[in-house]
Amino acid sequence: MNGIKKIWQFVQYDTNGNIALAAFTICAVSGIILAIPFDVAYAYDSIALLLITNPGAIFFRNLHYWSAQFFLAFTLLHLWDHLKLGSSAQQSRGVWFRLVLSILFTFFVMLSGFILKADADSSQARLILETLLLDIPIVGQLIKSLIFGATESLQLIYVHHIATATIFLIYIIYEHIKTLITKLQTFLITLAFLTFISFFIQAPFHDSIDPVIKGPWYFVGLQEILHWMSRPGWIWLMIVVLLILIYLTKKLNPKGQLISRRILWILGVFYLILTLIGFYFRGENWQWKVPWANENQQVLIPFDFGLQKGNSKYNNITANDIPIVRRKREACMVCHKDVTGFSISHNPEAIGCSSCHLGNPFTLDKDKAHQSMILIPGNLDYVAQTCGATDCHPDIPNRVNNSLMTTNSGIVSVDRWVFNEAESPDKFARMHDIGHSPADQHLRNLCAKCHLGNPKTESGPVDELSRGGGCTACHLNYSNEGEQQHLAYHENSKSEERLPKIHPSLDLNISNKHCFGCHSRSGRISTNYEGWHETLLNEDEIDGSDSFRVLQDKRVFEFVSEDVHHKAGLDCIDCHNSYETMGDGNIYMHEEEAVKIRCEDCHFSEKPKLTVYEELDTESKKIFDLRRFKQQDKLMIRGSESNVALINTYLENDTAFLIAKNKRTKHIMNPPASNCTREPHNNLTCSACHTAWAPQCIGCHNEFDKNAEGFDLLANRPVKGTWIEFVGKFLANEPTLGVWEGEQKQISPAIPGMVLSIDKSGYNNKEEELIFHRLFAPAAPHTTSTKGRSCKSCHNNPLAIGYGKGNMEYKVVNGMGIWNFEPAYAANKYDGLPEDAWIAFPAFSQEGSQQHMDSTNTNLIGSQEHMANANTNLIGSQEHMANANPNLIGSRQHGAQANLSGWVATRANFRPFTLAEQKRILRVGACLTCHDENSDIMFKSLEADFEEYLKGVSKECILPF
Repeated sequence: MNGIKKIWQFVQYDTNGNIALAAFTICAVSGIILAIPFDVAYAYDSIALLLITNPGAIFFRNLHYWSAQFFLAFTLLHLWDHLKLGSSAQQSRGVWFRLVLSILFTFFVMLSGFILKADADSSQARLILETLLLDIPIVGQLIKSLIFGATESLQLIYVHHIATATIFLIYIIYEHIKTLITKLQTFLITLAFLTFISFFIQAPFHDSIDPVIKGPWYFVGLQEILHWMSRPGWIWLMIVVLLILIYLTKKLNPKGQLISRRILWILGVFYLILTLIGFYFRGENWQWKVPWANENQQVLIPFDFGLQKGNSKYNNITANDIPIVRRKREACMVCHKDVTGFSISHNPEAIGCSSCHLGNPFTLDKDKAHQSMILIPGNLDYVAQTCGATDCHPDIPNRVNNSLMTTNSGIVSVDRWVFNEAESPDKFARMHDIGHSPADQHLRNLCAKCHLGNPKTESGPVDELSRGGGCTACHLNYSNEGEQQHLAYHENSKSEERLPKIHPSLDLNISNKHCFGCHSRSGRISTNYEGWHETLLNEDEIDGSDSFRVLQDKRVFEFVSEDVHHKAGLDCIDCHNSYETMGDGNIYMHEEEAVKIRCEDCHFSEKPKLTVYEELDTESKKIFDLRRFKQQDKLMIRGSESNVALINTYLENDTAFLIAKNKRTKHIMNPPASNCTREPHNNLTCSACHTAWAPQCIGCHNEFDKNAEGFDLLANRPVKGTWIEFVGKFLANEPTLGVWEGEQKQISPAIPGMVLSIDKSGYNNKEEELIFHRLFAPAAPHTTSTKGRSCKSCHNNPLAIGYGKGNMEYKVVNGMGIWNFEPAYAANKYDGLPEDAWIAFPAFSQEGSQQHMDSTNTNLIGSQEHMANANTNLIGSQEHMANANPNLIGSRQHGAQANLSGWVATRANFRPFTLAEQKRILRVGACLTCHDENSDIMFKSLEADFEEYLKGVSKECILPF
């Protein structure tokens, strides 16, 4: 306590009243000087010009600001001295009344000065004060008019600030102490201290970019109170009661004065707490925030050390040389006026530099201008202040942050589920929030980089290695010359002489390469779309022919066949619109929920939903106009599920057309073939038949190596110990087919999603059960072919049905039809199924009309030695799969313990074919062994009830069931 007292005695070099008077004198004199460059008619602009071109005026503005803060603080301390010492009793009633009343005038002078800045903070403070004045009964409108006038002009409140209220305070001060002159020593010490502060700490000035808007420090406590009050006008009653309490201390006895002081002390501490809450714990729109959050928001009292020095090159700069952009001066453009390359919408002449890169637009000093500047404005950490600012794209950040491209919800939830850390793969999660459990660390080591929230840390064009970057992930484009300049800049150690003069463009030219970085992994839809299939080859193992491609990350791909839409020149965005890529405001668990485009939207046999230009939503209309489409007078198609207009389509003379968004080529959208719409194929998705191939991997094993050097993709830093994934083989075959359960069953492509073993023992440093799963995943391979799959490729194909690749034959033995299957791959040691299988091949024989399943569920041909202990019933609905599932959690040696979850896929409503469905598929397959799929007999079977049709077949036809 003695130490604190000594510090306070050193700081309090005179009485609080004398220090307050010294500060008031300094404030008044600096205000007179500051009035010379200040133009009340253009208040905000005059202060901006002052900050840019007049270092001397900056000092006097800082001095005026800080002396005012000192005056307020020491005036309140002086008032407390009166209350504590009981000296109010020595004042006459009139003098004490006017002293108490001067508290209001003191705060008014302070607040009016704050309002005269005319920045965003000031405008909000004025609005709050005007609203509160109007809430005063009867005379509210009159008082508001007397203070602010009838217009938005600041002229009247300026007069009150420099004259009315100030003169009243001068009168009160003189009446109170009979002098306006403080001790010379006190004045000089106060002046020296304030001068020092004014040289190093700048007075606040809102840049009109930061979304956080607040009043001055002494006002935010009131803002916090108003936030909780349903009737803000009651604040006046609280103020009046407070002033009456202070006034009545003069008449109270010592005990009453003690009680009143304690009440005022408690109220003061409470208001201080509210001030701290409002100051540090409130953000944009007065939402709760933590002060240590990673937000590049404006600091209300900025510690901006040093006066603006300016740049000697720009000593002769005038107001005419500093452009006004978005209603404020942009000093940035004095230095960067020669930079080109911008799209029209993002040209600095329209939006400035600071609207994207923040920094300080009110200085010509390079170092100060670049303070708090953001290199990559599109990163989601700061996007609310940059791309998502109020007058730019305010609705987009929330959509993007909740989109699957950012949350990666399905990736996180499925991974946790297969690690047995979650009960379901359908629990919403965010990649940004994952922790360090075995599953989450697995994601951090192998998956966590491919989400929009991953920050882009270096400038440069989008390439195959690009990951994340928020808005820039899709909208950033370098010209060839701009890219060369950028490369030269980095090759020359970022020397100022090599600073690029061509800025990358931010536009709607979203090419396939923007998608490639992330989507060449996992489902690999970007590489699939272009026709490339990943191999396990090394770069030095290929012959350099055109049939191979080496990516920047050195993975080797082999050409299989490209998607028909890619061959036609269509890009990803020709199908996937802004509501799919940036989110539509809803939260989705998995990708198939978020993707609303359907093949049938373009290739329809019945009349689609239609719309016209005038009915477009705001976003679609804006994109339509920016792309300069010309079909305003034509009907456009709406998505059957999304109900969003496909703005690059139109109907003309009963023909549907699609315009490629980037290439501007026109394409006829043909209706589906008659085979596609026949009754037997109603439950087949388009991709079930028209997917040419799908990537598949087998023999996957994951284990944690605590000694290996790894990388935390979420934290972007190297780590010791990492999950390692071992892959047996990559395949490119026609996909397996699975069934979506719902109102209408749909058959869709499936690929091995999680056919893998996981060894967690290395992570936890303890012996744990090895986890094994055989889970397939629904897939959208993006390898569409014009020609659909043949009948045999489904009905006679063990891979399509789920048994895995191999030789499946239908034979007639002793008058009985029997299917035999020999798998191409050996049985997995954990569940006895072939490595690429989804379900077991049942042993079918015919005894009358009954089906018999061998108790060991072995294949008739091959691999019997591996299947003796195989799981018995691997097919069917969820209820009868609870005790018979290929997902095993077994011992590290044998994998004997069953997982009773009943899941066979990475989705709850996706499954393989049931036994009954397999029988129907194979029965048609038996017919196809003799009858050509294009024969009249097979076509007639499509037109009739198949069960009835079979009753009329020849006796020579021997069917298996």
